[in-house]
Amino acid sequence: MKPLPVQGQQLSKEDFLNGRHDEMIIAAGLEGVMKRNTREFRLAKRDEMIASAPDDDLIWVFGYGSLIWNPAFDYDEKRIGRLFGYHRQFCFWSTVGRGSPDAPGMMLALDTGGSCNGVVLGVKRERAEEELTSVFMREMTGETYFAKWGTVRTAEGPVKAITFVANRESENYAGPQSLEETARHIAQGCGHLGPCTDYLFNTTQHLEELGLRDPMLRKLCDLVEKRLS
Repeated sequence: MKPLPVQGQQLSKEDFLNGRHDEMIIAAGLEGVMKRNTREFRLAKRDEMIASAPDDDLIWVFGYGSLIWNPAFDYDEKRIGRLFGYHRQFCFWSTVGRGSPDAPGMMLALDTGGSCNGVVLGVKRERAEEELTSVFMREMTGETYFAKWGTVRTAEGPVKAITFVANRESENYAGPQSLEETARHIAQGCGHLGPCTDYLFNTTQHLEELGLRDPMLRKLCDLVEKRLS
């Protein structure tokens, strides 16, 4: 496989901890474009999930998109796994980050049905509050996702993992689109974090480096590259 083009900005753990992620949205003039959850709400969700975690040494987070290639938190163990009951889908408009109101891109989510391969990232329980702060500040920025427990099958056995699934009631929920239409929006989308193509290409490349193929993502890469050529 030829190397995929990678560009755009990757936010760090510190960017989410110190609020720079939110400040960038405001600085880009996008404060009124999306409904953002308060910091208190995001941290309350973190605490709720930690309190309901299985009584194990590690608390796991399932990554299916950018958490694979830019987790932005320090984890203690990484495994490949498959989540059942949800599938990876570009089903949200991206009007902030890697898209804009005038040129929306599309974002991945876990939508109902099927299964999804990815990674689970485990953090020791005594460090969970510290490390999962950046995760919840990031994933619960808006009303795009719900945080739920999902069962992920791994070679070492099943684990319960924090899983961010699609909120179909969100104003940005687009539902399923044709691959051609999705590719058109990904090719045009660009925001204050860079082009939407970076999000697609990074996710596809890192999955394939792990030996995980997603035919939908690979087809989208081909369609987008044709549009860009």
